Amino acid sequence: MSHDIRAAPRTQVTVTALLIVAGVLILLIPAGDEGPVLVPVSEGHGLSAVDAAGAALLAVGGTWLEVLVVRRLPHLALPPRALFGLGLLAGLGVGLLVASVFSGFFWWWAIGAAALGVAVLVLAPLTARRSES
Repeated sequence: MSHDIRAAPRTQVTVTALLIVAGVLILLIPAGDEGPVLVPVSEGHGLSAVDAAGAALLAVGGTWLEVLVVRRLPHLALPPRALFGLGLLAGLGVGLLVASVFSGFFWWWAIGAAALGVAVLVLAPLTARRSES
């Protein structure tokens, strides 16, 4: 049985969304229930085994979704300015998320997550559409 990977974008986007949601839910586990910190990152931040599992799911799902979006860019039918704006918004979101870990601006992660979330919520449904060709 032959399966064309490009023929099922909706299924792939659904799987990536499930991986991302599972990773976020694991990362939401309270620090007191995670166990010991394995790798200290900065004051108040550290990576436990539970965090590593959540981050791995999030990284796999996010990277897979990014690959799907890039591969289907010609089919998204977005004008260049919209693509630039979404890319800028997503980049700003990721930058703020990373900066919040390494700086004293703890609540910047919420702004970064919201910016990245908006870009994903716009691009994921467009990527999941089947192409007419």
